[in-house]
Amino acid sequence: MIKLVALDMDGTLLDSSKRAPEDFADWVKNHENIMTVLASGRQYHTLERQFGDLKGNALFVAENGAIVYRGDDVIYENSMDPDSVGPTLDTILKIKGAIPIMCGIESAYIAQASKEAMTESAKYYARLKFVEDLHEYVRKDRFLKIAVFFAGGDAEEAYNSLPKLPDGVSALLSGDRWIDVANDSIGKGEAISKIRAKYDLKKEECMAFGDYLNDMTMIEECGESYAMKNAHPDIKAAAKYVTEYDNDNDGVMRVLRTVR
Repeated sequence: MIKLVALDMDGTLLDSSKRAPEDFADWVKNHENIMTVLASGRQYHTLERQFGDLKGNALFVAENGAIVYRGDDVIYENSMDPDSVGPTLDTILKIKGAIPIMCGIESAYIAQASKEAMTESAKYYARLKFVEDLHEYVRKDRFLKIAVFFAGGDAEEAYNSLPKLPDGVSALLSGDRWIDVANDSIGKGEAISKIRAKYDLKKEECMAFGDYLNDMTMIEECGESYAMKNAHPDIKAAAKYVTEYDNDNDGVMRVLRTVR
């Protein structure tokens, strides 16, 4: 029996216009016996803005697993050591074409950048401050990660040639234009593991849907795992199933409608 469903957002539950399926909220509310987990690289405040009516029905895993909310309560947090944030930022700023967004509990922060970078950042960070110097904010918030934007879909190329990051910090390819830099132990799978332990759930009682490499650990943490039809080949290889339809054609909901 399925007791938990973990869902990635972009490329998975959401279509290309960032819309959730029309019957998704009703499905969640009508399946109180199943714990729904919205798992995203997005900021919590962005998830809250789109899915606020589900705060009483779902858990929110934000920033690729760095923090988990149940309602307004944080039930798990894995923020960066303040002493590593500055050196990590300095390393990122040396990478050609890299535009860092520092992702804190209270807000995300971005320095002046291209219009494209600012527009894209605003899509994922409902609380976003435009600042002159990111270094001034290193100790003004608790940072969950540093998201790095690359225009032109160059993230994978940059990821494959990253300079050495400070000890305890690593990078994760989270999209064709995004790399996330955070604690080594960060991951959607780690967050799901904490949730499973807290609520005494077995692996085979958990179902996950994902499309990109930052979903890999979540896919591995759930016994019933689905890669989207539009997923990265490595996710398709790791998942137990591949959806018949992609994220623009209700791929997730066509499966969930069969779950009782």
